[in-house]
Parts: sequence; structure tokens; C-alpha cells
Amino acid sequence: MKSPRHRTEPLKQERSLRTRERIFLAALEDFSAHGYHGARIERIAARARANKQRIYAHFGSKADLFRDVLRQCLSEIGEQEGRLLRLGDGDRRRLGRTLLQHYMRFLAAHPHFWRMLAWENLEGGKHAGVLRGLRQRTFDHLRRLYRRGQQEGAYRADVSFETFIFALSAIAMFYFANQITMSQTLGLNLARPAVRARLIRECERLMGL
Repeated sequence: MKSPRHRTEPLKQERSLRTRERIFLAALEDFSAHGYHGARIERIAARARANKQRIYAHFGSKADLFRDVLRQCLSEIGEQEGRLLRLGDGDRRRLGRTLLQHYMRFLAAHPHFWRMLAWENLEGGKHAGVLRGLRQRTFDHLRRLYRRGQQEGAYRADVSFETFIFALSAIAMFYFANQITMSQTLGLNLARPAVRARLIRECERLMGL
């Protein structure tokens, strides 16, 4: 028969995991809204219903917590990109269109992602090293498809895969990061689904996708 101590251990571990998850979600909210320098551990603790000591016990420091949140944000798109690994030779002529639509859907569903990246760039990229290599497997696969597409004339031979991905990512990131100001500048409501669909179609035409 198990002792009371043994029976309570799983409960303690479960509570600890729940506390850690609350801290993480509260940190994601605060960092994405205020950046690393603007976020406050006290505010994160209050939102997570945990004391500051619990935050340091689980994550080490504010910088470690930020890096963990930033890494997890990129891991999210990596998980979503798992479906892109199923793309094959029959998809390579539609690769640019597929990727642009994929990035637009992802950023619409995960606004904290582009906010975290925007803050990290604005604040000098001090923690960006944690992102290195997180999407390597997906990019290696897409690079092979792109190069085969170049060989058969679907894509320009003088445009690298890196520039191809950069341009597609830039369209999606700029759309969401600048949606409010560009709506005023262009006289369009970029938040409307019909306007977004039109913009995607016309970007595809512009890039020859």
C-alpha cells in the first residue's frame, strides 16, 4: 500500500505543471503586448496567479522566460509547417501560393507570433539566437522542391530560395504588423476577409505564383 506521501507526489507535479502553464501564457500575453523591456514580472505573476518566486523557480530569470516564450512561438509555426513536409513534386509549381496562404492563415490565428518577432527586432535581437535552426527541416524540404521547380522553369534561376521565402514571409508579416496604419494609408479595411483574399490573389499575380 502506497504511503500518503507517495499519493500526493503526482498531485504536486500536476499543480506544478499547471502553474508553469499559467506563467507561460501570462508571459506570452505580457511580452507580446509590451516587449522584453516593457514586460513586468509582477504583472505576469498577477495574471498567472503565482508569486514571483514560482516564476524564477520554473524559468530562471526574466531573460530565460522571454527566450522560452520566443522559442515556443517559433516552434508553433514549425509544428504547423509539419504539413508542408507532405508536399511533393506534384506541388512544386504551386509552392509559392501554398506558402503565402499558409503564412497568412498562421499569422491570422497567432497574432502573438508576429508581435513577439516584431518586439525582438525592435529591441535589437538580443535573444534571437534561440531561433536558429528551429525551421531547418522544413526549409531543407522546401528548398529541394524550389530548386526542382527552378530546373523546370517554374521559378527564376537567378532568385535564391532564401529570397523566395523572405519575400513570402515579408508579405504576410507586413500585412498583419501594419494592418491598421496601411488601412488608413490605402483607404482599405485590410481586416475584412474579402480585402485580405484580394490582396493575396494580387500578390500571387505580382510574384508570378
